[in-house]
Amino acid sequence: MTSTLTPRPNRALMFVNFGHFLNHVIMLIYPTVALTLVDVWSMSYGELFKLFFFSSLLYGVAALPAGWLGDRWSSWGMLAIYMIGTGITTFLTGFANSPTQIALGLATIGVFASIYHPVGTNFVVQHAVNRAKDLGFNGAFGTVGLAAAAFIAAGLTQLWGWRAAFFVPGAACFLLGIGFVLFTRNAAKDDDQSHQAVVDTPVTINTTRLALGLMAITALSVGLITQAYTSGLPKVFDDTMRSLVAAFTLDREGGLTLSSGLVTLVILAGAAGQIVGGSLASRFSPKAVYIAMFVIMIPLAVLASQLDGFSLVIVAAVMMLVITGCLPAENCIIVRFCPEHWRARVFSAKFVMALGGGSFAVLVVGEIFDRTTTFIMFYGFLIALALIVVIFAAFVPSMKDSAQTPAPVAGPAE
Repeated sequence: MTSTLTPRPNRALMFVNFGHFLNHVIMLIYPTVALTLVDVWSMSYGELFKLFFFSSLLYGVAALPAGWLGDRWSSWGMLAIYMIGTGITTFLTGFANSPTQIALGLATIGVFASIYHPVGTNFVVQHAVNRAKDLGFNGAFGTVGLAAAAFIAAGLTQLWGWRAAFFVPGAACFLLGIGFVLFTRNAAKDDDQSHQAVVDTPVTINTTRLALGLMAITALSVGLITQAYTSGLPKVFDDTMRSLVAAFTLDREGGLTLSSGLVTLVILAGAAGQIVGGSLASRFSPKAVYIAMFVIMIPLAVLASQLDGFSLVIVAAVMMLVITGCLPAENCIIVRFCPEHWRARVFSAKFVMALGGGSFAVLVVGEIFDRTTTFIMFYGFLIALALIVVIFAAFVPSMKDSAQTPAPVAGPAE
């Protein structure tokens, strides 16, 4: 008699989740550290910030070959290289004594850190017990890292100097990689589809092309929404929280601290959004959840354009929850229609599109803020993008015939 074991939560996923947290922390160390280097190296912040250019560029561009290697070789092996390589290069960057040295260190960090998103997302898909929920939890770790990065970098700099802002996260990432290699070796054997806890019924090549083509448009629009919203929020809060600043009798510096802290709280709401979105996508159709998130976002954006103070903070947090809540569903849709051996490459292309879209969004938001004194056009831009997502996602082929079914497994993955 043959028995089928129910797959248990994968130990390797916890390492990968913490790897996502550290990925965003490490990539955002330098913008905070540069504030201190202004005095250390007698350079302007603008000059120092430009040293971050190649790191950001490589973080996106190198994701494409990283995804290819993840598909052709091993997602487990690539993640081990990511954790250990990023840890070592981050730690060594802490020894930099000149702008050239730190620029080189940041660039190498960008190369190793670029591995995570295409390969890590595919690894979660391969080893997930509940695909949507596990993707949601993984995304939440990244969002928390994004929100906490400036505080971690500033805190370490305050305690032990700017070099510690590289030493501590670098050492943590390196040790995480060693633990990943030592305690998740069985996961290296599970990189093929036969070991996945979730399998999908095949779809035709025409269906794949249609679905992925439509999702490319929606994913780009979501990237634009995310980058426009998160980059524009500090300006929105700085201008609309003046009643709170006056109520607390804060000076200009205190007002900036208050608005920055509120922005951080709103971004943290995105972590809850990923968990909620993952839970919803595991219970209902990911396509329906995906569309619903942006249908909800439209009236929220209209409402936010009329508010200020704490009421705006609450609505802004719900908007952030909705925006990030779509991501687990988005990834589930992509996975459903993408051949397994192409997934890391598709995720790398999505990541590069998101970065490219983010750059465009920043330019558009900057132009909007230069031309207007209100935020009607800012929210209008977000609403227009949300409508694009809703319209194109509606034409994605139905997923009701692609139910996820548990595959027999020999035992729990490590």
